[in-house]
Amino acid sequence: MFSKKVLPTGLGRAAAAVTAMTVVAVLGSATAASAGASCGVGGCSSSVNDTALGATALKNWCRSGDSTGSWTATQPTCSSDGVAQTTYYLSPNGGHTPYKEDWDTLRIDAGYCYKVKFIIDLAPDFTKTYDRRGTSAAYVKAADNADAHVVGQSSSSCP
Repeated sequence: MFSKKVLPTGLGRAAAAVTAMTVVAVLGSATAASAGASCGVGGCSSSVNDTALGATALKNWCRSGDSTGSWTATQPTCSSDGVAQTTYYLSPNGGHTPYKEDWDTLRIDAGYCYKVKFIIDLAPDFTKTYDRRGTSAAYVKAADNADAHVVGQSSSSCP
């Protein structure tokens, strides 16, 4: 059901990792600033909806110092790299943000509990549950090298 992004194997994978680290070293280390609207050295962030209910992604993440899986109850409204905040509807059963575009935020709807699996390049995948039953929506960060998969959502219990 889930698959990692296709990466080179063996020596090719090691060369790709060294090349990426070299680019970061030449450009300077990434700051802790908020995610930009374009894809970074590590790739694009995206959201995927693997449930029977709809979900929503947002273009920009507006806080600095956060990592994949961090969340806030404050809706991000910033623009980044000249790109205004916008939303994208993730249709049920496979809805995906546009490919080769950077979508940094997944909305956890008010009154729902979501289970989200983060698939990350060159790092361990992990799953988190965000329980917003009885409270406001939350907004979850996906870094440039991560895909946020909604794998469960319910208004009655946590999946």
